[in-house]
Amino acid sequence: MSKFNLQNELLDRARLAKQLEDYLGAEKLVKRAIALTRQEGGPEEHTITRYLTRELAGIHVKAGSLKKAENAWKSHLKSLRQIKKNTETEQLEISKTMVQMALFYQSQDLARQAKIRYGQALKIQEPLFSKENPDYVLTLSEYARILCREGKRRKAESLFLEALKLAENILGDWDEYVALVLRRRALAFKGLVNPELLEPYLERAVAILADDSASPHPELSKSLAELADLSLERGYVRRAEKLYVKSYQLSEGVLGSKHKDSVSILTRLARLRRSLRKYEEAESHFRKILTVARQVGNSRSLKVARALRDLGSLLVEKRDYEKAEPFLLEALDIQQSILGRDHVDLARTLIELASLHKSQNNFNLAEVEYKRALKIRGTAPMAVADTLTGLALLHQARKQHAPAEKLLLQALSIKEEAFGPEAPQLVETLNKLGSVYENLLEVDRAIEFYERANVIEIQQ
Repeated sequence: MSKFNLQNELLDRARLAKQLEDYLGAEKLVKRAIALTRQEGGPEEHTITRYLTRELAGIHVKAGSLKKAENAWKSHLKSLRQIKKNTETEQLEISKTMVQMALFYQSQDLARQAKIRYGQALKIQEPLFSKENPDYVLTLSEYARILCREGKRRKAESLFLEALKLAENILGDWDEYVALVLRRRALAFKGLVNPELLEPYLERAVAILADDSASPHPELSKSLAELADLSLERGYVRRAEKLYVKSYQLSEGVLGSKHKDSVSILTRLARLRRSLRKYEEAESHFRKILTVARQVGNSRSLKVARALRDLGSLLVEKRDYEKAEPFLLEALDIQQSILGRDHVDLARTLIELASLHKSQNNFNLAEVEYKRALKIRGTAPMAVADTLTGLALLHQARKQHAPAEKLLLQALSIKEEAFGPEAPQLVETLNKLGSVYENLLEVDRAIEFYERANVIEIQQ
């Protein structure tokens, strides 16, 4: 076997290892290919080494190894800058590397470093912008997204408009880059403005990306899922469900059911169908997500724990307690082994277990779990409110109405501070307090809380 063929084989094996989340194995294989390339030498040595170094950076990104990934990107960038010819092709390769570094920094919530790299890339891309080199408008959009996160919304909007105008004028108003700019504009302002204002951007993006009948665009399924998110935010539940289904079908067809994007979309669909009480469909989705999580990577990973908890939580809601308990206990065991006993992520699993054990009349165990969750969740106000409510219901089930009253009043106070005195989030707690006062034979107070809940519901 020639050295060149051996390099290709090593790279293929590394990509397979990366797909299986064996990042250490993938790293070793690529490093071996790099060493072989340097040993072999020849006119293509630097080109092949740069390519392999970029591949190595991608492995570190997937593994979440910040320092290793950063060093690999910097090594790749340094080798590009050492090229004496410095042609337009090399300049574009440098800018592409800077964008990849920026995207990596964004994935690590390092906005300042990402902003610097985008700025460097823009200086290279702007004078080279054309139909053949359209990346400038995309980089400009990503730069604008960071400005939006920094609170510089007016400047961000100005850059989005500039990117959109350039894309429409130079590339055509039905070009894929127009759609990509529109999608990033919608993502930047999501949660900051009325979702009704953002829907037209995503609808136009979807229309453009769906127009290519040859093969689905890589960002089409994401755009559909994001449009579903906005529809859900506006209360258009049935429309959101249809969009999630279409998005998942596309993602599964192009990327496969094991890809993280497909899993993310299916998770959103499963949670929506659970909220619609379509329990059989939701359970089928959650079981599929769990199967994928077990198959991809470590069978005792945090992804597996989350999938176990989601499935167990659904089964609790279905009152299928015997089936639910093993899933929740396994989820808790995995979380404790990885995160320790006091990590915040354990609290939700403990609350699900407490709810299950309360329903099985195992009040002592449920109380221990609620109190442990409450101790863990001490810094998250709404989480504390939910846990206090669960503990109050436990006392109520024991006919201990006075402690239940105290806990519910604490929960109500937290919600009032977070949402205001007339928010719909208060209704459930107000009604529970009304029930407690009924049991305490304090009729006037019971009526007071019931009426307050009723007024809020009417106003909505």
